[in-house]
Amino acid sequence: MISTLTKPEIQEFIKDHLYDDPASLMLKANQYPDWPMRLIVEQIQSRRKAKIKLPSWFKREEIIYPPMLSMEQCSSELTALFKANLIPDGESMVDLTGGFGVDFAFLSSRFLTNHYVERQEVLVSKAQHNFGRLGLSGVQIHHMDSEHFLAEEIRCDLIYLDPARRGDHNEKVVRLEDCEPNVIDLLPKLLSKSKRVMLKTSPLLDIKGAVRQLQSVESVHIVAVSNEVKELIFLLSENADIRPKIYCVNIKDKDTESFEFTFEQEETNTVNFSQVQDFLYEPNASILKAGAFKTIGNSFGLSKLEVNSHLYTSLELIEGFPGRAFRVIDKISLNKKVLKRYFPEMKANITTRNFQMTVAQIRQKSGLKEGGNQYLFGTTDQAGRQLILCEKIDR
Repeated sequence: MISTLTKPEIQEFIKDHLYDDPASLMLKANQYPDWPMRLIVEQIQSRRKAKIKLPSWFKREEIIYPPMLSMEQCSSELTALFKANLIPDGESMVDLTGGFGVDFAFLSSRFLTNHYVERQEVLVSKAQHNFGRLGLSGVQIHHMDSEHFLAEEIRCDLIYLDPARRGDHNEKVVRLEDCEPNVIDLLPKLLSKSKRVMLKTSPLLDIKGAVRQLQSVESVHIVAVSNEVKELIFLLSENADIRPKIYCVNIKDKDTESFEFTFEQEETNTVNFSQVQDFLYEPNASILKAGAFKTIGNSFGLSKLEVNSHLYTSLELIEGFPGRAFRVIDKISLNKKVLKRYFPEMKANITTRNFQMTVAQIRQKSGLKEGGNQYLFGTTDQAGRQLILCEKIDR
């Protein structure tokens, strides 16, 4: 099928119809009776996704993409590059869960010899084709499962795994022992074969629980893109410290926000509490996922509104905070006259944290539509439940 999809006339069709409606294209299938139109339309949809998610691949000719569900689930170029930059250059690397091969392709730039291991034949054939088109070097393809590959005599600098997070009935799973392969069972062998192990997991995984299970964790990297946590990365080695560093990263269009701490710091730190002051701060999603609730406030000299609110405040503007910063305008109510005075267009960006109403309930009661330049936080501070009107500080 790869030889068919890479025919010049089909590749030209894909480029010419990249932004056409898939359903409309399928209606034209009878005009091309010798073409696998369903697969061609699938390529069009996935290639369109790649323009944003994998821009350097999009620019290459004849890349064969997986179905849209796999495109949604695979690493983006941003997160794959991030992982590649976590590790030093070395002699050899093994990707035990090769899949579509995005992470493999970017990690391989750091090593002379790169082993791609995958048990699904269709993925192996696509990866082999794409690696050639991408000009990757030192690639060795292994069509087998991870356990069989680990039975071979091999020693490398890095083993990478992104275990499948689907159960026997195609349901989503999160726990490490429910994924395939079971990294908990394989861990002793992994550490005996490699200087370092890199494990990618679901962003929903409990980080502290995983650190306890894995035991040999050097560091944990919580990776968010545009304030949405995309993946957790665990770096493991036999000589790992018992107190791993936790790195919170939010990759944005213009820069990257970073914050690091340890769980021991979070346990021993204290944070001051206060009613809302002149400025309000909301940590980015990676920090909230990490649970650095006391450490972030302590590190920037901020007061927290309330133990479960996870919003912070100050009298003076604090620069460099990894998240959103706002200037407080007023505390308001949902009284219609008050709302009309503050929101003449009846539009607001609403967030709730530790509040008795949801965003939808506030919108229903107030009549406020989404949008505009003003922000409304429903939360709880030391004086009780509050609706705080703010303006965002662009930095």
